[in-house]
Amino acid sequence: MTGTILPDGMIFWLSPDGGAAGGWLRVVGGHVVQRGGESGAGAGSRSGADWRAATGLVALPAGDTAMLIVPSGDAALHWIACPGMTVRQGAVAAPLMAVEASIGTPDTLHAAVAPALEPERPHIVAVAARDAMERWIGWCAAAGVPDAALVPAALLLPPVEDGFVAGRVGGEAVLRGTDCALGGGDAYAPLIVGDAPVRELDGATVEAGLVAALAAPPMDLRQGGYAVRAASAIDPAWVRRVAVLAGAVMLAGLLVTLVTVVRLHGEASSLDAATLALARDVVPEASDVADAEMRLAARVAAKGGAGGGFTGTAAGLLAAMQGAPGVTMTGLSQLADGTVRVQLAGPRPDDINVVLIALQNMGWRVAANSVQQQGAQTIADISVVPS
Repeated sequence: MTGTILPDGMIFWLSPDGGAAGGWLRVVGGHVVQRGGESGAGAGSRSGADWRAATGLVALPAGDTAMLIVPSGDAALHWIACPGMTVRQGAVAAPLMAVEASIGTPDTLHAAVAPALEPERPHIVAVAARDAMERWIGWCAAAGVPDAALVPAALLLPPVEDGFVAGRVGGEAVLRGTDCALGGGDAYAPLIVGDAPVRELDGATVEAGLVAALAAPPMDLRQGGYAVRAASAIDPAWVRRVAVLAGAVMLAGLLVTLVTVVRLHGEASSLDAATLALARDVVPEASDVADAEMRLAARVAAKGGAGGGFTGTAAGLLAAMQGAPGVTMTGLSQLADGTVRVQLAGPRPDDINVVLIALQNMGWRVAANSVQQQGAQTIADISVVPS
Protein backbone atom coordinates (compact mmCIF):
# COMPACT_ATOMS: atom_id res chain seq x y z
CA MET A 1 0.00 0.00 0.00
CA THR A 2 3.06 2.26 0.01
CA GLY A 3 2.43 5.39 -2.05
CA THR A 4 -1.37 4.95 -2.08
CA ILE A 5 -3.21 8.25 -1.65
CA LEU A 6 -5.71 8.05 1.23
CA PRO A 7 -8.11 10.93 0.63
CA ASP A 8 -9.98 13.05 3.15
CA GLY A 9 -13.10 14.92 2.10
CA MET A 10 -16.79 14.82 1.22
CA ILE A 11 -18.78 13.05 -1.51
CA PHE A 12 -22.24 14.40 -2.37
CA TRP A 13 -25.07 13.42 -4.69
CA LEU A 14 -28.43 15.04 -5.40
CA SER A 15 -31.94 13.66 -5.04
CA PRO A 16 -33.70 12.51 -8.25
CA ASP A 17 -35.34 15.91 -8.69
CA GLY A 18 -31.88 17.52 -8.73
CA GLY A 19 -32.76 20.02 -6.01
CA ALA A 20 -32.23 18.68 -2.47
CA ALA A 21 -29.13 16.86 -1.26
CA GLY A 22 -29.71 13.15 -1.87
CA GLY A 23 -26.88 12.01 0.34
CA TRP A 24 -23.27 12.44 1.39
CA LEU A 25 -20.25 10.49 2.65
CA ARG A 26 -17.56 11.79 4.99
CA VAL A 27 -14.18 10.24 4.10
CA VAL A 28 -11.15 10.30 6.42
CA GLY A 29 -7.93 8.46 5.64
CA GLY A 30 -9.50 6.69 2.68
CA HIS A 31 -12.40 5.29 4.74
CA VAL A 32 -16.05 6.31 5.00
CA VAL A 33 -16.52 7.37 8.63
CA GLN A 34 -19.95 9.02 8.44
CA ARG A 35 -22.83 9.20 6.00
CA GLY A 36 -26.10 11.07 5.50
CA GLY A 37 -28.94 10.42 3.11
CA GLU A 38 -32.54 11.07 2.29
CA SER A 39 -33.57 9.13 5.37
CA GLY A 40 -30.45 9.74 7.46
CA ALA A 41 -28.54 12.53 9.18
CA GLY A 42 -28.08 15.64 7.11
CA ALA A 43 -30.82 14.80 4.61
CA GLY A 44 -33.27 17.11 2.91
CA SER A 45 -31.23 20.31 2.73
CA ARG A 46 -31.52 22.03 -0.64
CA SER A 47 -28.04 23.47 -0.13
CA GLY A 48 -26.45 20.42 1.51
CA ALA A 49 -25.56 22.62 4.49
CA ASP A 50 -26.75 20.05 7.09
CA TRP A 51 -23.67 17.89 6.54
CA ARG A 52 -21.75 20.43 8.63
CA ALA A 53 -24.14 20.10 11.55
CA ALA A 54 -24.07 16.30 11.31
CA THR A 55 -20.25 16.09 11.16
CA GLY A 56 -19.57 18.93 13.59
CA LEU A 57 -17.46 20.73 10.99
CA VAL A 58 -17.73 24.47 10.40
CA ALA A 59 -16.19 24.11 6.96
CA LEU A 60 -14.27 21.59 4.89
CA PRO A 61 -10.82 21.26 6.53
CA ALA A 62 -7.80 22.58 4.62
CA GLY A 63 -6.39 19.92 2.33
CA ASP A 64 -9.68 18.02 2.06
CA THR A 65 -11.38 17.60 -1.31
CA ALA A 66 -15.04 17.39 -2.33
CA MET A 67 -16.91 15.74 -5.18
CA LEU A 68 -20.48 16.12 -6.44
CA ILE A 69 -21.80 13.14 -8.43
CA VAL A 70 -23.65 14.37 -11.52
CA PRO A 71 -26.74 12.34 -12.58
CA SER A 72 -26.09 10.21 -15.66
CA GLY A 73 -29.11 11.65 -17.47
CA ASP A 74 -27.70 15.19 -17.27
CA ALA A 75 -24.23 14.48 -18.71
CA ALA A 76 -24.15 12.51 -21.98
CA LEU A 77 -20.94 10.51 -22.44
CA HIS A 78 -19.17 9.93 -25.78
CA TRP A 79 -16.16 7.76 -26.65
CA ILE A 80 -14.44 9.51 -29.61
CA ALA A 81 -11.28 8.24 -31.31
CA CYS A 82 -9.07 10.66 -33.27
CA PRO A 83 -6.58 8.47 -35.18
CA GLY A 84 -3.75 10.30 -36.85
CA MET A 85 -3.61 12.97 -34.13
CA THR A 86 -1.47 13.30 -31.04
CA VAL A 87 -3.19 12.92 -27.67
CA ARG A 88 -3.20 16.70 -27.20
CA GLN A 89 -4.64 17.36 -30.66
CA GLY A 90 -7.34 14.72 -30.20
CA ALA A 91 -8.29 16.17 -26.82
CA VAL A 92 -8.99 19.49 -28.59
CA ALA A 93 -10.96 18.01 -31.50
CA ALA A 94 -13.03 15.40 -29.60
CA PRO A 95 -15.15 17.89 -27.57
CA LEU A 96 -15.98 19.81 -30.76
CA MET A 97 -17.17 16.59 -32.39
CA ALA A 98 -19.24 15.65 -29.33
CA VAL A 99 -20.97 19.04 -29.20
CA GLU A 100 -21.77 18.85 -32.93
CA ALA A 101 -23.36 15.42 -32.39
CA SER A 102 -25.46 16.63 -29.42
CA ILE A 103 -28.93 18.11 -29.30
CA GLY A 104 -28.75 21.88 -28.75
CA THR A 105 -26.66 24.76 -30.01
CA PRO A 106 -22.95 25.04 -29.09
CA ASP A 107 -23.54 28.19 -27.02
CA THR A 108 -25.93 26.26 -24.70
CA LEU A 109 -23.67 23.23 -24.21
CA HIS A 110 -20.47 22.57 -22.26
CA ALA A 111 -18.06 19.73 -23.06
CA ALA A 112 -15.34 18.27 -20.84
CA VAL A 113 -12.80 15.63 -21.86
CA ALA A 114 -10.80 12.87 -20.20
CA PRO A 115 -7.90 12.49 -22.67
CA ALA A 116 -6.87 9.01 -23.78
CA LEU A 117 -3.52 7.69 -22.62
CA GLU A 118 -2.52 6.71 -26.18
CA PRO A 119 -3.18 8.50 -29.52
CA GLU A 120 -5.19 5.63 -31.06
CA ARG A 121 -7.48 5.09 -28.05
CA PRO A 122 -10.78 7.01 -27.70
CA HIS A 123 -11.13 10.15 -25.62
CA ILE A 124 -14.08 10.23 -23.20
CA VAL A 125 -16.18 13.40 -23.58
CA ALA A 126 -19.09 14.50 -21.38
CA VAL A 127 -21.61 17.03 -22.71
CA ALA A 128 -23.92 18.90 -20.33
CA ALA A 129 -26.18 21.93 -20.60
CA ARG A 130 -24.62 25.17 -19.43
CA ASP A 131 -27.62 25.95 -17.22
CA ALA A 132 -27.08 22.58 -15.47
CA MET A 133 -23.41 23.48 -14.91
CA GLU A 134 -24.45 26.80 -13.37
CA ARG A 135 -26.96 25.01 -11.12
CA TRP A 136 -24.45 22.42 -9.89
CA ILE A 137 -21.74 25.01 -9.22
CA GLY A 138 -24.28 27.17 -7.35
CA TRP A 139 -25.31 24.17 -5.27
CA CYS A 140 -21.69 23.45 -4.34
CA ALA A 141 -21.14 27.08 -3.30
CA ALA A 142 -24.25 27.03 -1.10
CA ALA A 143 -23.16 23.72 0.44
CA GLY A 144 -19.80 25.19 1.47
CA VAL A 145 -17.72 23.22 -1.08
CA PRO A 146 -17.34 25.75 -3.95
CA ASP A 147 -14.34 23.93 -5.48
CA ALA A 148 -15.95 20.46 -5.55
CA ALA A 149 -15.27 18.33 -8.63
CA LEU A 150 -18.31 17.50 -10.80
CA VAL A 151 -18.07 13.84 -11.86
CA PRO A 152 -20.58 11.96 -14.09
CA ALA A 153 -22.13 9.07 -12.15
CA ALA A 154 -21.60 6.37 -14.80
CA LEU A 155 -17.83 7.02 -14.95
CA LEU A 156 -17.53 6.07 -11.27
CA LEU A 157 -17.93 2.39 -12.16
CA PRO A 158 -14.66 0.66 -13.14
CA PRO A 159 -13.83 0.23 -16.85
CA VAL A 160 -14.33 -3.25 -18.31
CA GLU A 161 -12.69 -5.28 -21.08
CA ASP A 162 -15.96 -6.87 -22.24
CA GLY A 163 -19.64 -6.87 -21.32
CA PHE A 164 -20.99 -4.45 -18.72
CA VAL A 165 -20.79 -3.73 -15.00
CA ALA A 166 -23.77 -2.37 -13.07
CA GLY A 167 -24.16 -0.72 -9.69
CA ARG A 168 -25.87 2.04 -7.73
CA VAL A 169 -23.91 5.30 -7.74
CA GLY A 170 -25.22 8.42 -6.05
CA GLY A 171 -28.67 6.95 -5.57
CA GLU A 172 -29.16 5.79 -9.19
CA ALA A 173 -28.52 2.58 -11.10
CA VAL A 174 -25.83 2.96 -13.77
CA LEU A 175 -24.15 0.74 -16.38
CA ARG A 176 -20.68 0.89 -17.90
CA GLY A 177 -19.37 -1.00 -20.93
CA THR A 178 -16.20 -0.93 -22.97
CA ASP A 179 -17.16 2.20 -24.92
CA CYS A 180 -20.30 3.55 -23.25
CA ALA A 181 -21.76 4.45 -19.86
CA LEU A 182 -25.38 5.28 -19.10
CA GLY A 183 -28.17 5.22 -16.55
CA GLY A 184 -29.56 1.77 -15.84
CA GLY A 185 -33.08 3.15 -16.00
CA ASP A 186 -32.69 4.70 -19.47
CA ALA A 187 -35.31 3.42 -21.93
CA TYR A 188 -32.66 2.47 -24.48
CA ALA A 189 -30.39 0.66 -21.99
CA PRO A 190 -31.74 -2.84 -22.86
CA LEU A 191 -31.08 -2.19 -26.55
CA ILE A 192 -27.47 -1.19 -25.88
CA VAL A 193 -26.75 -4.07 -23.49
CA GLY A 194 -28.48 -6.72 -25.62
CA ASP A 195 -27.18 -10.21 -24.78
CA ALA A 196 -23.87 -8.97 -23.36
CA PRO A 197 -23.00 -10.24 -19.86
CA VAL A 198 -23.71 -7.80 -17.01
CA ARG A 199 -21.77 -8.10 -13.74
CA GLU A 200 -23.52 -6.53 -10.73
CA LEU A 201 -21.20 -4.75 -8.28
CA ASP A 202 -22.05 -4.79 -4.59
CA GLY A 203 -22.38 -1.60 -2.57
CA ALA A 204 -19.01 -1.99 -0.85
CA THR A 205 -17.18 -2.24 -4.20
CA VAL A 206 -18.97 0.80 -5.61
CA GLU A 207 -18.30 2.80 -2.45
CA ALA A 208 -14.59 1.93 -2.59
CA GLY A 209 -14.57 3.28 -6.16
CA LEU A 210 -16.16 6.53 -4.98
CA VAL A 211 -13.47 6.98 -2.32
CA ALA A 212 -10.73 6.34 -4.89
CA ALA A 213 -12.33 8.87 -7.25
CA LEU A 214 -12.25 11.50 -4.49
CA ALA A 215 -8.44 11.42 -4.76
CA ALA A 216 -8.30 11.04 -8.57
CA PRO A 217 -11.60 11.75 -10.39
CA PRO A 218 -11.93 9.95 -13.75
CA MET A 219 -13.25 13.26 -15.16
CA ASP A 220 -14.10 16.68 -13.77
CA LEU A 221 -16.70 18.67 -15.70
CA ARG A 222 -15.14 21.87 -14.33
CA GLN A 223 -12.97 22.62 -17.36
CA GLY A 224 -12.58 25.66 -19.60
CA GLY A 225 -14.64 28.59 -18.34
CA TYR A 226 -15.90 26.50 -15.40
CA ALA A 227 -12.46 25.47 -14.13
CA VAL A 228 -11.63 26.20 -10.50
CA ARG A 229 -9.31 29.19 -10.34
CA ALA A 230 -6.39 28.88 -7.96
CA ALA A 231 -6.35 31.56 -5.29
CA SER A 232 -3.26 33.76 -5.36
CA ALA A 233 -1.59 35.14 -2.26
CA ILE A 234 -0.82 38.80 -3.01
CA ASP A 235 0.48 41.37 -0.54
CA PRO A 236 -2.24 44.05 -0.15
CA ALA A 237 0.40 46.77 0.30
CA TRP A 238 2.00 45.78 -3.00
CA VAL A 239 -1.41 45.89 -4.67
CA ARG A 240 -1.97 49.42 -3.36
CA ARG A 241 1.40 50.61 -4.68
CA VAL A 242 0.73 49.12 -8.08
CA ALA A 243 -2.73 50.72 -8.10
CA VAL A 244 -1.27 54.18 -7.40
CA LEU A 245 1.31 53.83 -10.18
CA ALA A 246 -1.27 52.45 -12.60
CA GLY A 247 -3.61 55.32 -11.80
CA ALA A 248 -0.90 57.87 -12.56
CA VAL A 249 -0.13 56.23 -15.90
CA MET A 250 -3.80 55.98 -16.82
CA LEU A 251 -4.42 59.63 -15.95
CA ALA A 252 -1.47 60.77 -18.07
CA GLY A 253 -2.58 58.78 -21.10
CA LEU A 254 -6.35 59.11 -20.75
CA LEU A 255 -6.87 61.51 -23.64
CA VAL A 256 -4.76 59.46 -26.06
CA THR A 257 -6.57 56.29 -25.00
CA LEU A 258 -10.02 57.76 -25.59
CA VAL A 259 -9.13 58.88 -29.12
CA THR A 260 -7.58 55.50 -29.92
CA VAL A 261 -10.59 53.58 -28.59
CA VAL A 262 -13.01 55.55 -30.74
CA ARG A 263 -10.93 54.94 -33.88
CA LEU A 264 -10.33 51.25 -33.22
CA HIS A 265 -13.98 50.63 -32.36
CA GLY A 266 -15.02 51.81 -35.80
CA GLU A 267 -12.37 49.71 -37.51
CA ALA A 268 -13.19 46.61 -35.43
CA SER A 269 -16.90 46.89 -36.19
CA SER A 270 -16.17 47.05 -39.92
CA LEU A 271 -13.80 44.07 -39.72
CA ASP A 272 -16.29 42.00 -37.71
CA ALA A 273 -19.01 42.71 -40.27
CA ALA A 274 -16.74 41.64 -43.14
CA THR A 275 -15.64 38.49 -41.29
CA LEU A 276 -19.22 37.52 -40.49
CA ALA A 277 -20.27 38.05 -44.11
CA LEU A 278 -17.45 35.73 -45.25
CA ALA A 279 -18.33 33.08 -42.64
CA ARG A 280 -22.02 33.12 -43.58
CA ASP A 281 -21.13 31.65 -46.96
CA VAL A 282 -20.52 28.43 -45.01
CA VAL A 283 -22.67 28.86 -41.87
CA PRO A 284 -25.53 31.20 -42.84
CA GLU A 285 -27.22 30.70 -39.45
CA ALA A 286 -24.31 32.33 -37.54
CA SER A 287 -25.48 35.27 -35.42
CA ASP A 288 -22.11 36.92 -34.77
CA VAL A 289 -18.37 36.37 -35.28
CA ALA A 290 -17.92 34.23 -32.13
CA ASP A 291 -20.90 32.06 -33.09
CA ALA A 292 -19.52 31.67 -36.63
CA GLU A 293 -16.12 30.52 -35.32
CA MET A 294 -17.76 27.93 -33.06
CA ARG A 295 -20.04 26.60 -35.82
CA LEU A 296 -17.16 26.39 -38.31
CA ALA A 297 -15.04 24.48 -35.78
CA ALA A 298 -17.80 21.99 -35.05
CA ARG A 299 -18.71 21.50 -38.74
CA VAL A 300 -15.09 20.98 -39.83
CA ALA A 301 -14.43 18.57 -36.95
CA ALA A 302 -17.58 16.54 -37.67
CA LYS A 303 -17.05 16.20 -41.46
CA GLY A 304 -13.30 15.75 -41.71
CA GLY A 305 -13.35 11.92 -41.69
CA ALA A 306 -11.61 9.33 -39.54
CA GLY A 307 -8.10 10.22 -40.70
CA GLY A 308 -8.15 13.45 -38.76
CA GLY A 309 -5.92 15.41 -41.22
CA PHE A 310 -7.88 18.47 -42.31
CA THR A 311 -10.43 17.91 -39.52
CA GLY A 312 -7.89 17.97 -36.72
CA THR A 313 -5.83 20.82 -38.19
CA ALA A 314 -8.85 23.05 -38.76
CA ALA A 315 -10.32 22.24 -35.35
CA GLY A 316 -6.99 22.98 -33.70
CA LEU A 317 -6.68 26.26 -35.65
CA LEU A 318 -10.09 27.46 -34.51
CA ALA A 319 -9.35 26.41 -30.94
CA ALA A 320 -6.04 28.31 -31.04
CA MET A 321 -7.85 31.45 -32.27
CA GLN A 322 -9.96 31.48 -29.08
CA GLY A 323 -6.93 32.89 -27.26
CA ALA A 324 -6.68 35.86 -29.65
CA PRO A 325 -10.15 37.46 -29.97
CA GLY A 326 -8.87 40.18 -32.31
CA VAL A 327 -7.62 37.70 -34.94
CA THR A 328 -9.92 36.57 -37.75
CA MET A 329 -9.53 34.04 -40.54
CA THR A 330 -9.89 35.49 -44.05
CA GLY A 331 -8.91 32.43 -46.11
CA LEU A 332 -8.58 28.65 -45.67
CA SER A 333 -7.48 25.92 -48.11
CA GLN A 334 -5.76 22.55 -48.18
CA LEU A 335 -2.91 21.60 -50.52
CA ALA A 336 -2.48 18.16 -52.13
CA ASP A 337 0.21 17.18 -49.60
CA GLY A 338 -2.15 17.80 -46.65
CA THR A 339 -0.74 21.21 -45.74
CA VAL A 340 -3.42 23.70 -44.67
CA ARG A 341 -2.94 27.28 -45.91
CA VAL A 342 -4.69 29.93 -43.89
CA GLN A 343 -4.73 33.71 -44.00
CA LEU A 344 -5.13 35.49 -40.67
CA ALA A 345 -5.85 39.16 -40.00
CA GLY A 346 -5.17 40.93 -36.72
CA PRO A 347 -4.56 44.40 -35.35
CA ARG A 348 -0.96 43.54 -34.38
CA PRO A 349 1.66 40.94 -35.30
CA ASP A 350 1.72 39.89 -31.62
CA ASP A 351 -1.95 38.91 -31.81
CA ILE A 352 -1.25 36.57 -34.74
CA ASN A 353 1.79 35.17 -32.91
CA VAL A 354 -0.56 34.10 -30.07
CA VAL A 355 -2.38 31.84 -32.56
CA LEU A 356 0.88 30.46 -34.03
CA ILE A 357 2.33 29.67 -30.61
CA ALA A 358 -0.90 27.92 -29.53
CA LEU A 359 -0.78 25.76 -32.68
CA GLN A 360 2.86 24.85 -32.03
CA ASN A 361 2.04 23.94 -28.42
CA MET A 362 -0.65 21.58 -29.72
CA GLY A 363 1.91 19.76 -31.85
CA TRP A 364 1.49 21.25 -35.35
CA ARG A 365 4.35 22.60 -37.45
CA VAL A 366 3.71 26.20 -38.49
CA ALA A 367 5.44 28.36 -41.10
CA ALA A 368 4.73 32.01 -41.96
CA ASN A 369 4.83 32.42 -45.75
CA SER A 370 4.31 36.18 -45.77
CA VAL A 371 3.32 39.00 -43.43
CA GLN A 372 1.93 42.30 -44.75
CA GLN A 373 0.60 45.45 -43.18
CA GLN A 374 -2.63 46.66 -44.79
CA GLY A 375 -3.79 49.83 -43.08
CA ALA A 376 -4.33 49.08 -39.40
CA GLN A 377 -4.37 45.31 -40.01
CA THR A 378 -1.56 42.79 -40.13
CA ILE A 379 -2.20 40.09 -42.75
CA ALA A 380 -0.30 36.81 -42.36
CA ASP A 381 -0.28 33.91 -44.81
CA ILE A 382 0.73 30.76 -42.92
CA SER A 383 1.07 27.03 -43.53
CA VAL A 384 0.03 24.45 -40.92
CA VAL A 385 1.40 20.91 -41.33
CA PRO A 386 0.13 18.01 -39.16
CA SER A 387 2.92 16.41 -37.15
